[in-house]
Amino acid sequence: MKKIKLLGFLSIALSLSATSGLAQAVQNSCTKKPFNPASGNYSQLVEALQRATNTGVPVTITGDFTISKPITIVVRKDLTVNASGASFTSAAGLDGDMFSIDAVKSASDQCRYSNKRNANVSWEGGYFEFSKSDNSAVVPIQSLVPSSRQGVQKTGDALSIRGAWTNGPQRIDNALVDGVLMRGTLGSDKVFSDAGGDSGVFMSSVKRGEVRNSEFYGIRDAGIYVSANGQNANMRSEYHLINNVIKRAYDGISSKRGADGIVMRGNEIVDTAVGLSIKQNLPGRVASNITIENNEINRSVRGILLENTRNSKVNGNTIINLGGKVAGSESALGGGGKYRGVTFENLGGTLNQMRNNNFSADGSTSQRRNKTVIALSKQGNAPISITGNTYNSYIDIRSVNE
Repeated sequence: MKKIKLLGFLSIALSLSATSGLAQAVQNSCTKKPFNPASGNYSQLVEALQRATNTGVPVTITGDFTISKPITIVVRKDLTVNASGASFTSAAGLDGDMFSIDAVKSASDQCRYSNKRNANVSWEGGYFEFSKSDNSAVVPIQSLVPSSRQGVQKTGDALSIRGAWTNGPQRIDNALVDGVLMRGTLGSDKVFSDAGGDSGVFMSSVKRGEVRNSEFYGIRDAGIYVSANGQNANMRSEYHLINNVIKRAYDGISSKRGADGIVMRGNEIVDTAVGLSIKQNLPGRVASNITIENNEINRSVRGILLENTRNSKVNGNTIINLGGKVAGSESALGGGGKYRGVTFENLGGTLNQMRNNNFSADGSTSQRRNKTVIALSKQGNAPISITGNTYNSYIDIRSVNE
């Protein structure tokens, strides 16, 4: 599914050629302060953001902006953005991320703190609408991408934060996204495959990342997608994903490439192929110390999916309407004809829990009552404490080794 962008080739904060399709701030001054750009002025928006990280001075953005080309901001000092009074709308056919906030080899050395400390990134608020963006070349189920919306780039997120280039070193210690509203579709009748772009928020290679109190509607890939990075995931990351609302997405929240210390708590996930997931796509990598608790997942083919994890706690979650319609379809999209509440694949470690979860299947029609609904599917012989869970009468199988 994407998506580690190799950034070492970027020039040192010089504007790229007009044919590159990227916008990058031309301002290299380490002292010129940021400013609130004029509403609708794309060039000033890019400049204000780059000045903010060049100087470490917070910037406030208000007004309405059309993102006509992907924006890349090179991280140097801290970047603190308050965009609670701003809206960002992608132009038709935008191919690539709306905003990329990236550590870039050599370029991130300019204007750096004299003591060489790493930067922190904080983005608060803002409305992002990307229904007209092209889909990236790696969104799930490429067969559903119409030719009119097929992009070339391998990433097309609304807001991406990448804390390192290729194999590092990491240059962002903490990254926070708080209170953003993102829409990949317009209208509650649209499903994930109608969406433009790719994921909502993407984070990679930061030492600690958090996405909280945010809303995502109609997302082609994941509402929130986080990742470790580097060859063999040697640049480890910890992510806390808390109190978010995600509706009509392929993935609700997904972590990949072996990031450890993942916390998914208090999220509301509705109408997704996969609700919350830890996905293994680097051979041999294991994600450790996973906490998934107090989330509500409504209408998902696979509610919680954990691949190659150890010491994982799945507690206090409510997984309802299993077997219900997902993405406008009565078929189990990607589920092999079955709906599963919690799936542990290749579970390891000795401190695993599945406690006090509520599982409920949708028995509202005869068609749904005839679907196969499994509360717990697991692989591996690692011990797991299973206690205090509840099931409604339409759950076909409470626990199975598959």
